[in-house]
Amino acid sequence: MKLMKNLTARIPRGDVRMRIMLIMLSILLVPALAFAQGDRIGTAAADQVLVPVGAKGIALGASNLAGISGADAIYYNPAGLSASPLSAEVQFSQMELIGDVGVSYLAITSNFGNFGHLGFTLKSFSFGDIDLTTERQTDGTGAVYSPTFLALGVTYSRALTDRIRAGVNINLISEQIDRVSQSGVLFDVGVQYSGLAGLRGLQLGVTLRHLGGNLAYDGPGLYRSVEEVDGKRGQQILQLDAAEFNVPTSLELGLAYNHMIDPIHAVTVASSFENNNFLNDLYRVGVEYSYQDLLFLRGSYTVSGNSEDDAFGENGFIYGPAFGAGVKYAAGTTQLRVDYAYRALEVFSGNHVFTIGVGF
Repeated sequence: MKLMKNLTARIPRGDVRMRIMLIMLSILLVPALAFAQGDRIGTAAADQVLVPVGAKGIALGASNLAGISGADAIYYNPAGLSASPLSAEVQFSQMELIGDVGVSYLAITSNFGNFGHLGFTLKSFSFGDIDLTTERQTDGTGAVYSPTFLALGVTYSRALTDRIRAGVNINLISEQIDRVSQSGVLFDVGVQYSGLAGLRGLQLGVTLRHLGGNLAYDGPGLYRSVEEVDGKRGQQILQLDAAEFNVPTSLELGLAYNHMIDPIHAVTVASSFENNNFLNDLYRVGVEYSYQDLLFLRGSYTVSGNSEDDAFGENGFIYGPAFGAGVKYAAGTTQLRVDYAYRALEVFSGNHVFTIGVGF
């Protein structure tokens, strides 16, 4: 914090934008020290929040948190929502995850002028029917169940100046597996800064994601009937204590550069670094090519900071390169977008993602 004060003191009084940016960065970076500790791979609760949404963001490998905008930005950096020139957006995405698990996502956003932008999201998982087993009936009891995983979100984003945007997500998550469940509230905070170092098209993004308390399962599924406890008492119903786990908090820093080659062709190069408490640090790079702001081609790659090799299959990170394409059609004030993405996996079949968006 002392360093941040020294930096702001050296900035000319007239440069209000940079002062605001440094203050917001300090708010985001200081809490990161609380979780940048130790090796706790595979120990996070509520892993459903780690499942990305939207074909555009997945094709870019979550690398473009500095420049992503509109409804696409809600999951990756809520500050980008206020970068949308549209009055309202409706977006629906469907993804085939691992083992026939489906992920559906709906986002509705609106621009309220000087107040800012609001967004509402719903993400749900479909697992199908699963055979119910017990310790004594390992082949199944004949009954089936289907887990219910949901995430409801509210997003607020506002442009503080012509270069600085900020946003926050409030996510209510709920998980139910047979007769046990857990729920909690997680927060995301993000900032975007455009025109970095006075260079047009160069953008900076910072996101602190999934802030919240520990989670643990509870419910009647943890009750057990016990007889002759210590040989002194009769049959009793006891409850097992489920362990608490940290939520998967992460700090992400990103840069993006948008370059207009000519009035027809444009390219965006993006990169990001992710530091977290549930996985090895990750470095991402992504590229998007645009033709007449109509046709888009995208690709990305991720590297683990804790391995000499690429992150694909190393240290528990099973995802490989991602690719995608999109088409945007505008008629008057109405805009229609269709995007597709494919993300490779080490063992399972790759993820296919489809997104349809309508803007007004």
